[in-house]
Amino acid sequence: MVVARAKALSENKKQLTKFVLIGGLAVLTDLACYYTFLNLIPDDALRGPMDNEAVSKCLSFLCGLSVTYWFNKRWTWRRRDRDTGRLMRFLLVYGISLLLNVGINSGMLYLLLNEPLFAGWPLKYLIAFVVATGTCSAFNFLGQKFWIFKPGEEAI
Repeated sequence: MVVARAKALSENKKQLTKFVLIGGLAVLTDLACYYTFLNLIPDDALRGPMDNEAVSKCLSFLCGLSVTYWFNKRWTWRRRDRDTGRLMRFLLVYGISLLLNVGINSGMLYLLLNEPLFAGWPLKYLIAFVVATGTCSAFNFLGQKFWIFKPGEEAI
């Protein structure tokens, strides 16, 4: 029983470590694309409920999403099948995460750019990005571990 617990704990640590490493790569992809899109989409190009910051964040999130799915599927969770149900669960979790991410990013930017308390803070876009990404990372790990790539499914 103790050995089984130790193996399970060891496997959990490996999975978390791999998830964090792949997450770092996905975050770098997301961040690079976010700043690229911010600079490509003119400030006045979009009017209405989604401004260029929100559109840039959506597009960059999707770039990071593709990195995290393929690398986590193969390396962290060791799945090589083409399970459409798993892909649909992944897209649902990450769809919710996208809404959370964009909402948190937009809310943080609103606070950082409009509240006098934060007027002197540097790197406002980076702060908003880190808060949104960090919050969603925990949500995504739990969704992957316990629903998308749930324990008990065969891994190779």
